[in-house]
Amino acid sequence: MNNPYADLVGFTLRLGRRGSGSCSAALEVRPELLNPNGVVHGGALFSMADTVMGAALHTTLEPGEFCATVEIKMHFLQPVSKGRIRCSTRVVQRGRRLAVLESHLSVGRKQVAQALGTFAIFASRPAAPGGTAGAKSRRLSK
Repeated sequence: MNNPYADLVGFTLRLGRRGSGSCSAALEVRPELLNPNGVVHGGALFSMADTVMGAALHTTLEPGEFCATVEIKMHFLQPVSKGRIRCSTRVVQRGRRLAVLESHLSVGRKQVAQALGTFAIFASRPAAPGGTAGAKSRRLSK
């Protein structure tokens, strides 16, 4: 699975088998990820959970389906200043149009954060004549 954002931030994604609804990732703590207090910025942990959730759900999608984050609730349990952060994610419930996922983030044996997210599942629309797939043409008035 090509994921330019994960590459940019430095996540190493490991997708579960097709249909498993699982994914894991690892991220080495680097100075660029620290906030002014010397701990990993909460946004980096949130971003990791969000990315791994999307990848876990991706293993359950049919051809032509895609997903997007609806909401994520994140609990920050311990500060992280060094080490390798691991994120393990699984689909808790998947319906036709919504899925709930859960992520656990840890450093070694210490859980540092946990997240619960809801994702929307969309089927791509057929291409409009002369347009792009899924695009809606709308005129904006001033």
